[in-house]
Amino acid sequence: MSQIIKTLSEAITYLNSLYEQDSTPPTVGSDDYTVWTGLLNIAISIWENEEGVLWRELYTTLADATDGEKTITASKWDYDCPSNFNFVVGKVRLVSPSGVSTYFEVLPTSDVSLYDDNSGQWCYFTGNASTGYKIHFNPDLSLPEGYTIVYEYYKTANKLSSGTDTFEMADPMFAVFYALSELKKDEGDTSALSIATQKLEAMKTKNMMPSFYQDTSISNRTEDGFGY
Repeated sequence: MSQIIKTLSEAITYLNSLYEQDSTPPTVGSDDYTVWTGLLNIAISIWENEEGVLWRELYTTLADATDGEKTITASKWDYDCPSNFNFVVGKVRLVSPSGVSTYFEVLPTSDVSLYDDNSGQWCYFTGNASTGYKIHFNPDLSLPEGYTIVYEYYKTANKLSSGTDTFEMADPMFAVFYALSELKKDEGDTSALSIATQKLEAMKTKNMMPSFYQDTSISNRTEDGFGY
């Protein structure tokens, strides 16, 4: 699926062609530009929160984040997560300067009280989208200073404000046609909404497709048969 548009400026220009049918898009700061940007961001929120879908584009790593604490410091067990953190994916690792990984199990916060005075390698996350999230390591451990904190996580979608800001979704034309459908809603024109719905469904299909020649079975990491 090739992208016709990538940036906010391109989306505004394309939306202007479809809605106003002229070659002069609204300028930054104008009422139309502000409203259209808002509609495009609403479309991003709809895409981000589509029920039952975890978008591939929203998986990322702590290493790629622009903020969040990434290195173990002395006498500290609690560390800030990136501001776009949603939830962790898989196990947390502490990686030595030589590249050796130590794995930490991620506990549900409700189970932490069961692990008091426990020397196991575990951690847990707390927080919310408003105040931010933190990762907490077992306070009974002596954490190795200077080691790198490594984990994968599912992020929140980026909203657009600058003209050069880019869409994360596979097909930003969904956002354009959603915005167009809102602008034409009072006219009773539902054609743009139909196109937007089709594009969202196409992205969902692409999101579920495995790469060619890959094993699609569910891995069983225990021995064959029942039990362990």
